[in-house]
Amino acid sequence: AGKRAAGEGGAVRFRHACAEGLVKTRSVGQILAQRAPLVYRFVRPPWLLLKRSLGIADYWERRRHLVYYQEVLRLAKKYVPRGDSALDVGANKADLLSELDWFHRRVALDLMYPPRRRGIERIMMDFMEYRPDITFDLVLCLQTLEHIEDPAPFARKLLKTGETVIISVPYKWPRGHYEPHVQDPVDEAKLLAWTGRQPDETRVVSNGKERLIAVYSCVT
Repeated sequence: AGKRAAGEGGAVRFRHACAEGLVKTRSVGQILAQRAPLVYRFVRPPWLLLKRSLGIADYWERRRHLVYYQEVLRLAKKYVPRGDSALDVGANKADLLSELDWFHRRVALDLMYPPRRRGIERIMMDFMEYRPDITFDLVLCLQTLEHIEDPAPFARKLLKTGETVIISVPYKWPRGHYEPHVQDPVDEAKLLAWTGRQPDETRVVSNGKERLIAVYSCVT
């Protein structure tokens, strides 16, 4: 554990948890999604079409090539090569679930309504209120815990929701470096305090701003 992998390009901002009280600043889209979700669902598709017509890449198109996501994908294939169900908690606009095409059931859960993706179920709700009908073979929670005022109950529920859980957090980012992060700096000790157990494997992916990826296998 604790291996380092280099190569992720570009500084990345994360806005996976946007409920009022979880982050300090929110975009207009995040506020609209929370306060008027039906309006948000109506206006978002034409807005995305307009952006594409202007040649503006969307969130996932700008990020899908990053080594950070590729490392999570590699770990998913390593630990759950024949899984049936996968859940992405705090999926927001990311679409890593589409890359997990060997899973029969894929679910994206977020406080904002996740974009429509082929073959992926979408749930807009607070994860702490979510009552899944199954134990998922794989649960992802990427760049989310650092936004939450009290992440320990959230993290421990993740471990109860999946047979294998992959969590990522910004690694040792200075406090105040990115305003919506209320838990920086995060390291292995802090993640251990949140989850209550040691991971089976960790990786640190870096381009000058490091991310810690931790895998918890057969945790239910």
